[in-house]
Amino acid sequence: MQPPFRLSLALRLAALFLGLILIVLAAESWLAWRNARERTLADAQEHLLGIAATLVRAAERRWSERPDEVRADIEFQATSPGHRATLLTDGQGRILAAHRRDWEGLSLPDVLPSLSLPLPPPALDALRWQIQGDAMLLAVPWMLPETADTAPGTPLGWLILSYDFHTLLAQRLAEHRRALAWHAALPVVVMLLLGLYIHYRGARPLETLTRALRAVASPGGYRPPELGGAIPEVRALGEAIAQTMAALARQQERLRQLDVAIDASPAQLVITDTQPAILYVNRAFTEVTGYRPDEVLGKNPRILQSGKTPRETYLDLWTHLKNGRRWSGEFINRRKDGSEYAEFATIAPVFDEARQITHYIAVKFDLTEQRRITERLSHLLTHDPLTGLANRSLLLERIALRLEQGKNAGQNFALVLFDLDGFSEVNERYGTHTGDELLKEIGRTLKYTLTACDTLARLEADEFAVLTDAQPDATEAGNFGWQLARTLSHLLEQEVRVRFAERHPIERLTAAAGIAVFPDDFADAEEILAAAALALQQARISRQPAAVRVYESLSADLLARRSAIEEGLREALAGQGSHVLELHYQGQFDLQHRLCGAEALLRFSHATLGRIPPLECVSVAERSELIFTLGSWIVGTALTEAMGWRRTTGWDGTLSVNISPFGLRDPHFAARVLELLQQSGHPADRLVFEITESSALDHLEEAERVMRRVAATGIRWSLDDFGTGFCGLHYLDRLPVTEIKIDPSFVQRAPGEARARHLINAMVEAAAAFSCRVVAEGVEDEAQERTLAAWPELLLQGWHLARPEPAEAFVRRLGGAIQG
Repeated sequence: MQPPFRLSLALRLAALFLGLILIVLAAESWLAWRNARERTLADAQEHLLGIAATLVRAAERRWSERPDEVRADIEFQATSPGHRATLLTDGQGRILAAHRRDWEGLSLPDVLPSLSLPLPPPALDALRWQIQGDAMLLAVPWMLPETADTAPGTPLGWLILSYDFHTLLAQRLAEHRRALAWHAALPVVVMLLLGLYIHYRGARPLETLTRALRAVASPGGYRPPELGGAIPEVRALGEAIAQTMAALARQQERLRQLDVAIDASPAQLVITDTQPAILYVNRAFTEVTGYRPDEVLGKNPRILQSGKTPRETYLDLWTHLKNGRRWSGEFINRRKDGSEYAEFATIAPVFDEARQITHYIAVKFDLTEQRRITERLSHLLTHDPLTGLANRSLLLERIALRLEQGKNAGQNFALVLFDLDGFSEVNERYGTHTGDELLKEIGRTLKYTLTACDTLARLEADEFAVLTDAQPDATEAGNFGWQLARTLSHLLEQEVRVRFAERHPIERLTAAAGIAVFPDDFADAEEILAAAALALQQARISRQPAAVRVYESLSADLLARRSAIEEGLREALAGQGSHVLELHYQGQFDLQHRLCGAEALLRFSHATLGRIPPLECVSVAERSELIFTLGSWIVGTALTEAMGWRRTTGWDGTLSVNISPFGLRDPHFAARVLELLQQSGHPADRLVFEITESSALDHLEEAERVMRRVAATGIRWSLDDFGTGFCGLHYLDRLPVTEIKIDPSFVQRAPGEARARHLINAMVEAAAAFSCRVVAEGVEDEAQERTLAAWPELLLQGWHLARPEPAEAFVRRLGGAIQG
């Protein structure tokens, strides 16, 4: 509730003294007004008497002989300040002369009806005074002089003067008010300054100090007040209070932190007296036991006993406590719901200043939860958190046991690795949640086909492993792997793909398997796992559904060949050895056989192994960091050689270079391409990077980001093998593609299959909708070329038109094409 608004002490004192001053000034002003009025009236009377004496004397002397002079005196008098009226009457009240000529001859009641005078005046000394508003009126009797026209005994007349004394009074009051204002200004200013001084140096610092003290009630609300402008006494008081409050605030904050820490602590805290009766429990106690604080306060802790804690434990506990020592041990207690739990407790006595025990404090930990967590952590260290299957660590441990068992007992065991082909497409289309559910289903299916002696593990992503029980030989192990692969493929083909087909069909979802049989020729578990992985890699390369490879079928010569190819590539890229690493170029033509572009193709001749197929060469490079170095070499060499053609022949066709999907994962890919472009001088808009629709888009998000960054420089992107994937249109809409290459399988079937021609037509129309150039790849005979002539916008590429050839031969072809 907000406190009512109150003026500060300084303002109240200033207001009080100011009120007193104003009262005194008001009284003084009233007295001054009264004195001024009295003085003004006296002065006015004196003034009127002087004028009246002068006029009466003049009238008595000269009226009968020179009345005009008397009238002139009266009119002159009318011009004096404050004059209102001057009348001279006879005994009957008839006006003889006046300040206004039009009044002469009128009677006195006609012009001054409110004036009541006796007619004629009773005596010469019968003066009459009358105050009318702000005017003072004087009536003086006068005697007309005796002349031949006036009979003796003529009655007396009146001389009447009216004078406005208000103007004089106002002038005197104004002078007094000015003097009073000057006299009052000084004390008022002094009081205001005094009030401000008291307010800013005393009252306001005290109010600030009061607010600071009130803030102590709220946690962390106290702040040392700013009292820099206060008088020394108030400032000293504020400093002393600030020090005290700071100490209290630190203690309160510490107590608050302790209270929060105790209540938030996972450990149970119980405080009892010496009876013992429970005085305090924290939240952890309630969470563990189920008892609310109001259900246990004042009760003995024995309400938690289950009867299963040994009696010796309690005897040892009280022996330590009675001797003032701390005790630690375990209890088996019972919760409110009747369930039992084990806990570890540390109980210590609390002493007063006289070293007498006043309380006991118990800190307890629920060992049930700790043991459950320990078991859970142990399980997580050896099992996959998603599927609950064994992980790589546990699998290697089991393989090592089987290896030792096989060597001692002469038994054979098999390790089978599985990998899913097309799993990334499931994640991209349906989300990771659906992918996780599929992995769980695969784990359950494999587990159902295994025995209790087999070990099923998930190694990473979509890769599973099965460690079998004893097998007679490698043939049996291979048959077992085939059986598992068929079971898994049946699940994926007949059940999973059917479910997905209801919404977005998955074109390829199958499994490959690699098998290693041991213990022969293996030294440790890591070597066995590597052998199975090598067999799985061979199964993947075959791209056959449900492909299975057994490591025993992989000869040592094949391993040596891979090692030799990798070493040869390293030497060739470093410019060492006699290996030949070069690029061949295959032309791209329109229907009039004009050369419009060229595709750079890798060729590698090993010094001892001879010519290596490009797919095998790239496959070896992709299994190491060589793919990044090789990719940079291909792009740099193609740009340099193409720029040489441009300078010598003036050719302005496009240069196409294949990009490995692994190359897109290089974080420096875009920067390297720009650097190579700058070094070669090749125009960016005449460079086309080809990426396959199937394998290159396993990581669509990452690929899209890199492709857009490169496309922003002007480089074009081409989608190779178009039509072999299910989501070609989706990729055209999402990726910055400016060219598609129709897969050779459609081109070669086009002359004899209407379905293939319809598909080509659909691809051309789709490309036109996205403003993409279309290249028909794999044109091998004239019939195919004639069939493709139905689409004039196509570019053709294939052996029928030109085979891949070294750079020198391609330059000669290019020169001939330009001359023709």
